[in-house]
Amino acid sequence: MLRDAHGPDATVYAAPAPAGFLPLLRLSFAAHGIFLAIAGGFFLLLHSLLFLVPGMSSRSASDVLLAIVISALPMHLIALVTYQFIEMVVYERPKSPTLRLFSKVFSVLFDRKSLAKGLPMYVSLFCFIYVFGLMKANITVFQPFRWDETFDRWDVVIHFGRRPWEWLQPLLGHPHITFLVNLNYNLWFFVMMGFWVHYAFVARPGVERTRYYMSFMLIWMIGGTFFAILFSSAGPCFYGEGRLGLSPDPYADLMAYLRSAAEVVPVWALTTQDILWSHREQASAFGGVSAMPSMHNATVLLFLLTSRGWARWVRLVLLAHFVLVFLGSVHLAWHYAVDAYLAWAIVLAVWWATGPLARWWESRPATLAFRRAIEAP
Repeated sequence: MLRDAHGPDATVYAAPAPAGFLPLLRLSFAAHGIFLAIAGGFFLLLHSLLFLVPGMSSRSASDVLLAIVISALPMHLIALVTYQFIEMVVYERPKSPTLRLFSKVFSVLFDRKSLAKGLPMYVSLFCFIYVFGLMKANITVFQPFRWDETFDRWDVVIHFGRRPWEWLQPLLGHPHITFLVNLNYNLWFFVMMGFWVHYAFVARPGVERTRYYMSFMLIWMIGGTFFAILFSSAGPCFYGEGRLGLSPDPYADLMAYLRSAAEVVPVWALTTQDILWSHREQASAFGGVSAMPSMHNATVLLFLLTSRGWARWVRLVLLAHFVLVFLGSVHLAWHYAVDAYLAWAIVLAVWWATGPLARWWESRPATLAFRRAIEAP
């Protein structure tokens, strides 16, 4: 594994495992009840709001659900193969790497204990992400984008009279560097899915695993929904003419640079921004736009906090990813720097709160019974 198997979560509970997959799966659903409850509560909140709040729309909801299933499954398979490949190369170095990799992936996909651990988590997460996508698409029903000018001013005040992108431009404002920054920014999706795969199917059940998923779901609910509505904002890339229409546009020069860089190297951020705004203009559920707080920056901090006790090289890679995502969120005009600062504050508060909550949940009879079953020979 990519982490050190030390601490309370490494304890082995000697007990016979239930015969067959279905009894084990029933134990697993009971042990993962808190995640199903969070996702189910979020689902009920969404549909209550759709009923109660004029203007809220579930347009394209079925398309969103279909897109989650169709896109997530291959992406998670890629994440699983990549995860197992890195583990194999770093720790095993077998003589027949192809056969060994196939064996490792097969052992996760078709092992009853791995499936029993992972299926309830994926049911919860798929439901959760579906609800989050629809909530994000309806942010401006609750409050129009009215905070962008304020956050722009805050950025100037906090960063000594200049906008963060202006400070970064001499360092990052070169097409090939922009390409690498954008590449790292896009890799965030695969890193996140790697964490999903690790904690759903590979990691032992225990406090660390439960704390990660509790934190992940609460961060996206609190930050990505509640604070996103409270501080409704679109972000620097949508600031000016043709979008929010705010003037003068202090990000016009940054966007002009990014467009000129795109003539030299791929700058995927520009294409994604255009697609998002186009979906928004069509009132599609795929057009969810939100800057504050930055969920990219929130999750990369969660990755770092969760990786305590992992191999040192993994933590260093995650630290580099954390720094580059922050720089990329500003340089690619997705976010004001203050979007990241609030995101980090939310993550730290949630991480502090989920420690005792995860320990309590893992001490319950249902979770202990499932752990005993999983740890059994």
